[in-house]
Amino acid sequence: MSLGKYHRLWVRFICTVVSVVIIGCMFGNREAHAAGITMTLPNASFEEAGTGIPNWNTHPTFGTATATVLDVRAYTGLKSMKMVDASSSSSLARVSDKISISSTEQVAYTATAYAYIEQGSIDVYLIFYTGTTEFRAIPANVSPTVNQWNKRSITAEAPPGATEVAVMIYSGLGSITTAYIDDVSIGKTVKNSGFETTPLSDAWTVSGAAISTTLKTGGASSLKLDDASSVAASYAESRGVPVVSGARVSAAAKVYVSSGDTGVSMHLLFKNAAGTVIKEVENEFSGSASQWTPLTISATTPNVTGAKTVSVYFTTKTTATTVAYVDDVTLDTPIEYNLGTQIVNNPLDGAVFGKDASGSYDLMYVGSSGYPSKFVVFDARTGEIVDDQNLDQIEAVWGMTVASDQSVYLGTANKRALYRYVPGTVSMSGGTKFITGSSLVKTTLDSGMNVIWDVTAGSSGNIYGGTATDGKAFRFNPTSGVTVLNSNLAIVDGLAHVRSITYASDTEVFMGMGPTSNATIIRFDPTTGLQSTISPSGYGSTYVLGLDYITNGIDSKLFAKLSSEPLIVINPATGVVDASLGNVDSIGVSKKHPTDDKVYYTKGTHLYVYDISAKTQTDLGDVGGKAAGYTFLTDAGNTYLYAPLSSGKILKYKLAATPTIDVSTSFTIPDSPTKIRSLVKGPGDHIYTSGYLRGGLSVYHPDTGLLTRNRGAGQAENMTTIGTNLYLGIYPGAWIKKYDTNSSWNDTTNPSLLFQDIAASPNFQDRPFGMLADSALNRLYVGSVASSGKLSGSFTVYDLATSTRITTVPDIVEDQSIISLAYKNNKVYGGSSVYGGIGSTANPSVTEGKVFTWQTTSSNTLPVPQYVPVSGRKVISDLIVGPDGNIWGGRGRELIHGSIA
Repeated sequence: MSLGKYHRLWVRFICTVVSVVIIGCMFGNREAHAAGITMTLPNASFEEAGTGIPNWNTHPTFGTATATVLDVRAYTGLKSMKMVDASSSSSLARVSDKISISSTEQVAYTATAYAYIEQGSIDVYLIFYTGTTEFRAIPANVSPTVNQWNKRSITAEAPPGATEVAVMIYSGLGSITTAYIDDVSIGKTVKNSGFETTPLSDAWTVSGAAISTTLKTGGASSLKLDDASSVAASYAESRGVPVVSGARVSAAAKVYVSSGDTGVSMHLLFKNAAGTVIKEVENEFSGSASQWTPLTISATTPNVTGAKTVSVYFTTKTTATTVAYVDDVTLDTPIEYNLGTQIVNNPLDGAVFGKDASGSYDLMYVGSSGYPSKFVVFDARTGEIVDDQNLDQIEAVWGMTVASDQSVYLGTANKRALYRYVPGTVSMSGGTKFITGSSLVKTTLDSGMNVIWDVTAGSSGNIYGGTATDGKAFRFNPTSGVTVLNSNLAIVDGLAHVRSITYASDTEVFMGMGPTSNATIIRFDPTTGLQSTISPSGYGSTYVLGLDYITNGIDSKLFAKLSSEPLIVINPATGVVDASLGNVDSIGVSKKHPTDDKVYYTKGTHLYVYDISAKTQTDLGDVGGKAAGYTFLTDAGNTYLYAPLSSGKILKYKLAATPTIDVSTSFTIPDSPTKIRSLVKGPGDHIYTSGYLRGGLSVYHPDTGLLTRNRGAGQAENMTTIGTNLYLGIYPGAWIKKYDTNSSWNDTTNPSLLFQDIAASPNFQDRPFGMLADSALNRLYVGSVASSGKLSGSFTVYDLATSTRITTVPDIVEDQSIISLAYKNNKVYGGSSVYGGIGSTANPSVTEGKVFTWQTTSSNTLPVPQYVPVSGRKVISDLIVGPDGNIWGGRGRELIHGSIA
């Protein structure tokens, strides 16, 4: 049974999924960098418990008043150190454990801490030790801001002969203080980073550079690069700071170009113990002349053996003259804050039924997509969980079936993973049911069978499966293993997907294929390899998403769910369609009624029955949700249809002259993390994330750390914003929705649907990857990827004021998808991809992604201007207008940029 019948298709092209855990460096008041090249400071965030405050000590000279670790507030993590200095005539201090340092290293030391000050003041000191003698580096006096987190920092050089250093947190004499301290750090950095001391040669190697008091951003001095030569450069290089392999390093400075060429650049030079440069990275100044502009650079330390250092190097061009100033150089370690799982879901992706090993308990097996996906076993009659298994690294469960030996098989997405679950025995202890003796074993299929779309049970413990992306099918037996059908060839040459599969007999298996221009079902004989085609005319379906073979003697039927919507009932012997049933959204149909020629399914929240002989359907009533699997069970002599519903209830429908509907039994699928599909900064400067595969929209509030999780809305391929509204491009079906963030979330009404008509003929669009809002004109621009099997993307302009789709330009870049959009100077810039919808084949003559332009305030003539920004690159993604005013974008793992015309 295919669980993916009505779900999102697996995507081959530009899959932009990111981790479910946000690793961020700049969220609100959370700092992006630790102090210097970080040194290990035990219990720096006060998360460790123990006697007193582990790794923090009193000072013999200063006060020892109250300092405790509490979970009242924290900058990061859960805890911080609370310091209470209640006396105006004494001080309070806590000192970290000492850290060994080398007197031969030409470095400065910098320390930071974050203080939430309710009253009073807090300062950070560096204490250097030479034997028993200590030297305290005193910070500049800074007035704190109360009732918010303040960064406190100090940078100092060690005195000659110092062998240890520690950080002291201090509340001074005359200060009555209540404060929380968190995230203390200490590190090594470049000496004389503000160019305040002489001689410069003690810390920097220079040519054509000197200390100057003419211009500065802080203090009294800066570094002047005075390059009067057009054949030689002026430069300055700091002393090297020790680093370890794999460490991330960031440098920053402020640059002021006074005259001449603006081609000043900052470099990170990684050197080995011999002083040889083993890696160099560069960032060139791109700001305006005659103003201070930040310049930053980051890199990863090479993974080579031996000692290594990194230095900061500034230089002008060798071919131009320049006068420039540099100030406030920093060298540090970027911080990555783990903000945790943003999106969780617990979708009911499908269910099958079986027995435990004793035969005493009826079990309901549920697949639930996530990362990891889940396989959950319930008591079918009570809804109690008896087993809960994580499917490691698996992001979707597409197909499930119960074999004749009562083992359960799961077909999964993208990892070639087929799982077999052998149920154990259910027992009861202390009022709780649990299962023992079960096993879950993974079999990895061959390359090309990456997605197992569907599995179906045969005889003698065999099961059959349909796969992508090579369009193959297989038989699996727990004794003999995997046999790839059709002599290891695609079932139909040129069709990448065996999207659904169902067993009729050992010599007759039906497979739903795709992508095609019309619904295509293959009748396949696994014993001979012979096949024939059933393709009912007039349906125009790209895929057959689901198949159920209903055995009924000489009147057996094939129920086929088409991607073009209807569930059709086919006579498999003749290929004639008996009925076309619209709006069926349950996952498959039930087996045949135990005594009648009837099968069951749901439409919306209503249960229906189809009479095979009469070829008619009947509405049996509202059951409160759509069904995801079926079985027939007997209670007290009566037969019931059981089905798990999307409402979290188990339907118990009595098959009797006077039927009854019972949905009183609940079941709960445990939540699982959902991969992040798209992420934007939206209204309120909050961070909005949407999930893959099951959607959801979570909102992270950087200022408070609050996370709000909303379920539903679908999978947003991208999002954009104007004011307090967030606009979502939803897959499948290219639904464009608006979320009013000033109103309560409601999956039915907020987000509201703006339009979805670009999914239909003649546009056939499916994935809105390009989402751009123009606040000046109050317009929305949408770049999209075509539907399955189709190649040509489109570009849509929508007027938000009049709720009107102004235009959709199909194939605006010939035979390419439109996947990114940016706006500048009354133009929209669009990035394209040579890849189309799932199952499509790129035009062999179209080999390079392009950038096109669209005039927003004047008319456009087709074809619109377009060009290839980088030769040989197939995808131009993530277009933005950079801080230099140019268009930046992605080309795989690299960045591109170009000037705006």
